[in-house]
Amino acid sequence: MSWKVKSSVVGGMTISVADREAYISFSRKLNNIAKELLTLKNLWLNAAMVIAGQNYGIQKESGAYIHDSSQSFLTESICHEYAHKCYLMSQNLENLAFLIVRANNLYEDAEFRAKDELDNKISFLALANPIFALHVLLSASLAVKQDDKNHSGFQYLAKWSYATKSMQQGIIRGLSQHLILNPITSLPIFIAGNAKGPINKKERETSLNFLSNAQKYLSQAIPFISSALSFVSAPINDRKQGNNLLLTKVNETWRKPGSVLARPGRNLLETLENLTELGSGNLGVRPPLVNPDAATIAIQRFKRSDGSSSWLVIIPGTDGKAHSPFGWAQNAEVMSHSSLMRKQADSTRMVVEAMKRSGIKPNEPVALVGHSQGGIVAASIASDYSKQYNIQHVVTAGSPIANHPIPKKTWVTSIEMDDEIVPSLDGKENPRRNNWVTIHGHAIHVKESKRSLPPGVTRFSGKQYSIKKFDNDGIFVNDVPEEGTLTHDLHYHTAAYEDALQLGSKSVREQDRHFQNTINGKLQSTTLWQGVMKK
Repeated sequence: MSWKVKSSVVGGMTISVADREAYISFSRKLNNIAKELLTLKNLWLNAAMVIAGQNYGIQKESGAYIHDSSQSFLTESICHEYAHKCYLMSQNLENLAFLIVRANNLYEDAEFRAKDELDNKISFLALANPIFALHVLLSASLAVKQDDKNHSGFQYLAKWSYATKSMQQGIIRGLSQHLILNPITSLPIFIAGNAKGPINKKERETSLNFLSNAQKYLSQAIPFISSALSFVSAPINDRKQGNNLLLTKVNETWRKPGSVLARPGRNLLETLENLTELGSGNLGVRPPLVNPDAATIAIQRFKRSDGSSSWLVIIPGTDGKAHSPFGWAQNAEVMSHSSLMRKQADSTRMVVEAMKRSGIKPNEPVALVGHSQGGIVAASIASDYSKQYNIQHVVTAGSPIANHPIPKKTWVTSIEMDDEIVPSLDGKENPRRNNWVTIHGHAIHVKESKRSLPPGVTRFSGKQYSIKKFDNDGIFVNDVPEEGTLTHDLHYHTAAYEDALQLGSKSVREQDRHFQNTINGKLQSTTLWQGVMKK
């Protein structure tokens, strides 16, 4: 038993009305032909039954056994063969019609409206009856306890996440709005949330007028609550782990730039694989050069044909280490509505400081790729440092970034699994625009197993050992247990992107092309940066 991921694409390059109608019409025609072939299959099966009955009658009268090989133009076996061929052609045409819809996301608007309507209903229910929302969230903690009791990893939590996937976003939105509107909780949230608000005096005075900004606070409930939570948790976390960032560059002068990470990083798929390995701690280096208690990011520099440089920053997610800048508390800070608070988050400070010390100039193209908190940090830097750096492309995997004010000039590729709760923590769908694509992956447990690699060959042994064919059932997920795990695991996001890429979606192709153009050039250096917090 293995796991596969099938993807759908939202946003990106819009299809003209004429092209959309043409695709829909062609898809319907293929479905109609598929139905006709199924009808023809049934006719061939009926013919086989008639021939079988006739042969039985002749055999009964003459006493001779009639074989399919007897002198007859049409036999029972031929009819069954033709019926099977009609069935296969019908299935192929039906799959092709479905792929046309998937690749071009022809019913995107209808699906978006249906999802938004469901979220609104659930959020209203959670707003009016927060006990309902708390019960759902409490069941998650029970699943965690069950996993801990049975030593089953995240099996029960994964089942909970799958069972509640359709209501997670609505519940989080509704519960956060309840906290904003509730007289008991609204005042402390309002005071704490504005404590580190806009620096500009006029903006601060405007933000302090709750009544005139009630609608704004309600629509931005989660970022506002994150600000209030951070106002309390950040000082506590600073006393616990310190607020002084110690950033160390890991020098590996004996290694070639392309061998520091698993893959050369020439495209987005290879970069996602590098992000996976980096987040797993597979750095290929040994202590004392590497601090196991530190957070680690990678920065790659590419030399363009004109001699200029472009940059790729790879940012793993929350590691939960005691003195890491990428701890649990920093998640709330980078999700804040306040740019000041996002900038002061330890994780943001670490990445920005590493970018500064790497020598990235204001006009040089930069791509940021991050998983979970790493993706939120990437979105924060794109939002808050757009004047200091030329952030051209942001890629996130499993990150709630819908509320971040990412400039429209910046391209965004978001990858989210449909049953992971983390991307739903922003309480809304990602913006839909020409240069922002969201890839939704759906994990499937399949009976077939992935073909094993030949002896001595790994996934990172240079070129792929075989040419991949299109797989209508999705892409296999690498390196996950047979029973599965939380789809927040980056291996699922990588498979989701690969499936979206194999679909041939114009929007995904444009995203991949723009990403490659951003980092276009020969890889000159790959540096690892490690950060720890000190008192």
